[in-house]
Amino acid sequence: MKKISILLVALAILGVFNFAVQPIGAQGLDNIRADLGEFGTTSYGTDTPEPLPETIGRIIGIVLGLLGVVLVLLIIYGGFLYMTSGGKEDGAKKGKAFIINGIIGVLICLMAWAISSYVVSRLVETVIEQ
Repeated sequence: MKKISILLVALAILGVFNFAVQPIGAQGLDNIRADLGEFGTTSYGTDTPEPLPETIGRIIGIVLGLLGVVLVLLIIYGGFLYMTSGGKEDGAKKGKAFIINGIIGVLICLMAWAISSYVVSRLVETVIEQ
């Protein structure tokens, strides 16, 4: 009975992915260019380049976002260690340490984002005023 239920679940999952909507390229090129909008013009260099502080701000945002994802994964790993410690004191301590360090890291990451966002916004205002 268990094998049949596993087989049915596997077939259901395969069926869901098999009947997914597939995109087709039947639209005209004008629709694609209209959807690209500003992204298409700046990527081809036909628009004015972005100021350096904005570019630096985007890079900082991307790096801090990736760091935040890593820290959340660290918290999840710590929770996994804590839950699977099986009553062993060492495993529980290690899991708690991962969770606490992950939370501290997320807080530091959020503060760094707030500070860098403030500094970059002030730099952009200064560049625009000049």
